[in-house]
Amino acid sequence: MMNRIILIGNGFDLAHGLKTSYKDFIEDYWKNWAKKLTGSDRQIEEDELCSFQLQIEPNYYRSASTIKQFIGAYSNAPLSANCLAEIPQINQNSRNEKIYHKYTSWFFNAINKAIESKKWVDIEYEYYQTLKEIVDDKTFKPYSTPIKLDEEFEVLKTKLQKYLSDIQKELIKSDLIKDCIRRTIFEPIDTKDISNGDWNILKQSFNARLKESENPNLVLHHYTSDLYECTIDDILKYRKKLTTQEYDFLKQSSTEKLNYSQHIENIKHKTSYVPDYFLLPDQILFLNFNYTSTADLYIPKGSEFKVNHIHGELGNDNNPIIFGYGDELDDDYKEIFKLNDNDYLRNIKSIRYLETNNYRKLLSFINSAPFQIYIMGHSCGNSDRTLLNTLFEHKNCVSIKPFYYEKPDGTDNYIEIVQNISRNFNDMRLMRDRVVNKTYCRPLVPRE
Repeated sequence: MMNRIILIGNGFDLAHGLKTSYKDFIEDYWKNWAKKLTGSDRQIEEDELCSFQLQIEPNYYRSASTIKQFIGAYSNAPLSANCLAEIPQINQNSRNEKIYHKYTSWFFNAINKAIESKKWVDIEYEYYQTLKEIVDDKTFKPYSTPIKLDEEFEVLKTKLQKYLSDIQKELIKSDLIKDCIRRTIFEPIDTKDISNGDWNILKQSFNARLKESENPNLVLHHYTSDLYECTIDDILKYRKKLTTQEYDFLKQSSTEKLNYSQHIENIKHKTSYVPDYFLLPDQILFLNFNYTSTADLYIPKGSEFKVNHIHGELGNDNNPIIFGYGDELDDDYKEIFKLNDNDYLRNIKSIRYLETNNYRKLLSFINSAPFQIYIMGHSCGNSDRTLLNTLFEHKNCVSIKPFYYEKPDGTDNYIEIVQNISRNFNDMRLMRDRVVNKTYCRPLVPRE
């Protein structure tokens, strides 16, 4: 057997035109603030993360008594979707009346600063960094313990779920399916992808498939024509080439000898046509790190293939959202663990995994047979390092193939993905053997 894991991250949703990144979420938050302020009949508006207040000089004539009046009469420009960028323009107005913006969440302020400086943000990473600062410095302000940080983190988690739920309800439909991605998911195994150290494992898989091909009913059960361009006739003709005698496929003698060495040569070096059947993965598992259901669109009706929503599903109380950090390999994590304070472990992923059986199902899958990994839209950053290390260094993992993002200027992020992958390994020699080099990789979605 040879299985395949499709490792799905946020880039998978982005490749389908969905605005599901953390940056998209934060920008939508400010867009909603712009709408709220434009229509506000109050002098102050606030939520759990920040506040806006119209302040009037004591001796100045009150020509604007509400935020709406002030914005309409005195702002240099109407509030746009990028509300945060407009606030300084309002504050610098020549009038004495001003709208003051204040963050009531230090953590949310840090997230916005990250977006301003880097043009992107990883909220889970920022959370873990803040958690470590609390551990390092007990006088760290404004948090002396993780309790308030976790409260603010929970607010963001709730708002993020609402934002993504609206996207899922309105936009995630079958017409999103991209044929180039569908073909990649179900394509035959490319022997060039397999690590040198695991070639014998692949040979065993090919041998098992050759024996299985003696039973046409078994072949049809696993590999249907609507998914694969593979027929019984193709297999018949190929098997006939591997033997020196003519035979009836359905009455073939079990003692007949096939030229197995030639079969392996055909597959490895592609010296002869080989039906896709002999190169198809036995099982495909969609390991979805997203909260959305985009990956489910690619499961054919009636298929035995599954999606493991390892980080939870929107609107499913039996599979709650896991939003936090998971890097047990980090030295600082060991210090946090030794504190013997459960407040510091509230949002650690490896602990939250125990709320469902998703992680156990994943372990069962990777222990059952050799597998290759296709990375589709996952950055392989440290926030999932514990789980990724379990996959990448597992004895049954035979290759790791990144499908990179090709930018409009022609550059791509292949090296960035591989750099992140390397941090999930303890054995660099193993990493260099298992990660497929760029020569054999391609974009998830070609630019054209």
